[in-house]
Amino acid sequence: MPDTLVILRRELKSYFVSPIAYVFGVLLLGVLLFLSSYAIEQGSGANMQLFFGFVPMILVLFVPGLTMRLWAEEQKLGTIQLLMTFPVRTFSLVLGKFLAAVLFLAFVLVLTLGLPLTLGAYGALDWPPVLGAYLATVLFASSFVALGMFWSSTTEDQIVALLLSLVSLGVLYVLGYPIVVDFLTGWLPPWAIDVLSGISPFKYFTSIARGVIDTRDIVYFACFCGFFLYANAMVLNSRRQTG
Repeated sequence: MPDTLVILRRELKSYFVSPIAYVFGVLLLGVLLFLSSYAIEQGSGANMQLFFGFVPMILVLFVPGLTMRLWAEEQKLGTIQLLMTFPVRTFSLVLGKFLAAVLFLAFVLVLTLGLPLTLGAYGALDWPPVLGAYLATVLFASSFVALGMFWSSTTEDQIVALLLSLVSLGVLYVLGYPIVVDFLTGWLPPWAIDVLSGISPFKYFTSIARGVIDTRDIVYFACFCGFFLYANAMVLNSRRQTG
């Protein structure tokens, strides 16, 4: 755990001293706030349902841009060889980078709290679904970070990592989208529909966003992140063994 905290502090510091991270954060926050104003203009009232309806697609587009550099840049610059010589377990390196990226995204999300606070001041805002939606967004983003980091560990080309993440995250997203599920129902047997929709993080995002915390949803995100973080560590371990 101490090793993980060292990597976590190192990565968080790099986010807050890097102009690229600031540009990414400002763009993401700007898009989220634009969606906030759009939701208000559409007369959604004192609720955040329309706002959080847009958030998953925004994360599909933005998270690959954040994760593409996490390992690919280390490989391109040659600094990954230095990291591999540290007396630190590979999984601690992976977990530290993962937590730093998730905390950075969570920090950007915190900056949007002004919207529900404003809506709550002028109307009767139902807070449990709002808080559930924020939790769902963090978990949803965490799953995307884990998958994006895995792809970044497999290549030193950031563009390749970006494209692989965009395609895989986009497919996972649409597999859980109700319109797509309804379309596939006419083509595939029920068990296949259950399997395909069951692997999509979007299905579990919508479940938690309703304000009801189901342990099965939490277990899904934990298993999803754990699987890809473990796969990430395996890729790095193989690289460490081969030098």
